[in-house]
Amino acid sequence: GKVTWTAPLEKNPQSEEDAVVGNVSLQLCKDNACTPPQTIPFSAILTGTQEDVTIPAIQHLPERGHVAIEGSVGPPTQSDNGCLAWPVHIELLPQAGWHLYAPKTDPTTAIGQGKPSIISLAPGGAVRVCEILANEPRLLDDPELKAAGAVEGSIRFTLQVEKQDASLSDGLDQRPQLEAIIGYQTCSDVTCDPPWASRLSITLPEGTNDSPKLVFSDSRYGEAAQHPAALTFPSQEKPQLSPVAQTAEPVPANSLSLPVALLAGLLGGLILNLMPCVLPVLGLKLMSFAQQSGRARQEIFQLNLWYCAGLYVVFFVLATASVAANLGLAGNNLAWGEQFTSSGFNITMAAIVFSFALSFLGVWELPIPGFIGSTAGKVQTQEGPAGSFFKGVLSTVLATPCSGPFLGPVFGFTLTQPTGVTYAVFAAIATGMALPYFIVGIFPSLIRFVPKPGPWMETLKEVLGFVMLGTVVFLFTFLDSNYFVPTFALLISIWIGCWWVGRYQKTKGMAGFMQWLQAAAVSVTLGTLVFSYLGPSDSVIDWEPFSKERLAELRSKGSTVMVDFSAEWCLTCKYNLAFAIETSRVKTAIEKRKVVPMLADWTDGSPEIKAMLESLNSKSIPVLAFFPPNAKNAKESQPIILRDLVTESQVLDAIEKVELVRPPVPDMRSRTAG
Repeated sequence: GKVTWTAPLEKNPQSEEDAVVGNVSLQLCKDNACTPPQTIPFSAILTGTQEDVTIPAIQHLPERGHVAIEGSVGPPTQSDNGCLAWPVHIELLPQAGWHLYAPKTDPTTAIGQGKPSIISLAPGGAVRVCEILANEPRLLDDPELKAAGAVEGSIRFTLQVEKQDASLSDGLDQRPQLEAIIGYQTCSDVTCDPPWASRLSITLPEGTNDSPKLVFSDSRYGEAAQHPAALTFPSQEKPQLSPVAQTAEPVPANSLSLPVALLAGLLGGLILNLMPCVLPVLGLKLMSFAQQSGRARQEIFQLNLWYCAGLYVVFFVLATASVAANLGLAGNNLAWGEQFTSSGFNITMAAIVFSFALSFLGVWELPIPGFIGSTAGKVQTQEGPAGSFFKGVLSTVLATPCSGPFLGPVFGFTLTQPTGVTYAVFAAIATGMALPYFIVGIFPSLIRFVPKPGPWMETLKEVLGFVMLGTVVFLFTFLDSNYFVPTFALLISIWIGCWWVGRYQKTKGMAGFMQWLQAAAVSVTLGTLVFSYLGPSDSVIDWEPFSKERLAELRSKGSTVMVDFSAEWCLTCKYNLAFAIETSRVKTAIEKRKVVPMLADWTDGSPEIKAMLESLNSKSIPVLAFFPPNAKNAKESQPIILRDLVTESQVLDAIEKVELVRPPVPDMRSRTAG
């Protein structure tokens, strides 16, 4: 890696020197040896003014997607439309072997790959975007990928941002801030990542000698797709209004014929059976084949038809959603596997798969006839139609995060096709995925290599239970980190419910029903509590990140500051925040008295926060400190400190007390000389 120092420099007008000289001290090391420390002199010539300098780029690595995003700011310039604006450059850099899709104003894309790169804005009252420029990227040479708008190399947006006249933003947010959400999707030749987005917060400086501040965070493609901004391309005089991507060279609307699309869909569906997303469920199907052993050929064929029926149902639901999006009857934010960008969907799937794993490990038995028994005797019983159908549904839903070869161009082909063709293409994909089971149903002798039902199935069932637990871990990789702890706690509550049911599995009649009801009530209650207590929630108070410099600055300007020393791993801190600090009464009190709230997040063990805690005679958290403005009297400058568990009334009392020690504002009225 590399180490970079940056420092603002200003030439002294009274000095004739144009050079900056200094020394860099360093030491180079590798795994088992180091060079002696060395000092290297440097010098630089100041050749321009501050306006000639571009603020160094910052890089953001999103939680999902094979892409890096760079943000940088150039010096204020006069744009073509008359704005004196800061040019904010945003560049999307895909990893080697991956590509993005051409920028568009309209993100309409039905189920499939190839989500366009888009940008949307949520400007504050004191910021205006004069124009958004997008580069004209070169498309890939492959005809199918070119038809979908696949781009070779990076994509670059430039926002011309200037401060809004305060008189034009009365009643609005006066802070010079702007939020831009950049939506994108990365694909390789084999598969695609779910669509994702990054949020860029831009804060303009108060004066011309400072530079804007850029902060990246993760977001969702759906947020960017709600109000995509108009784009201007270098070859255009007006912002883009057409939903067709403006690219450097024309793109053929349809490079696939219907027969080729159907064949590609068939092959792509067949290959889906080998994708890692489906492998856990294929183990279930192997057990199904064993359970079918010895049954009549007609029965085996019917059970495989039920499995394929579950598979077809999911594909036709996806086809219907695609048609609805193309006709404008539903939202335009649909893509293959995009449901896995929803935390709610991922948590639901994790809960379902986890409950299956507990069933396979013998904790309880799924109430689906002919699915998989939880006992050694029942595991060898014959499979039923309901169990086969449900396995087909589950295997298809779990397959959607993966997209095998051939499917990318096929999904792109459906975007401009009539309803009947779209259904036919999705049916071809479903047929490809179902083909092995059709063949086994017609020729049962093909599975004669599977041993007859016996004790080995119990071992396989338990092994599959651990594979299912691995699938839960896989689903966790799709979750926002804020949901890790509450989702894990939810799974524990499901475990308790399944254990409860398993204890009374043999209880029949009303007594058995009541046990089911009690187990469900316990799981739902615990799950609701853990998400209410541990889950992420919108902040009631607009917190400012803690720093000693900022705290000192605020106090020197006459502000009272409330600092909450907290951490993600501190449960008492979470309780205080939810029930004593982040309340409407506390929010009203700090706004009325103009108290500045600061959050000192000690999750990663910040040395600065640790030193501040020690200065407050604290070795642990939670600590809630109220700092009055600086005063000549040292006693009046002492903070009010609340430790450990606190109540809302204690917080309100502390706000009242710190207000009482606020230094009086000097009387600036004219005085008569004595």
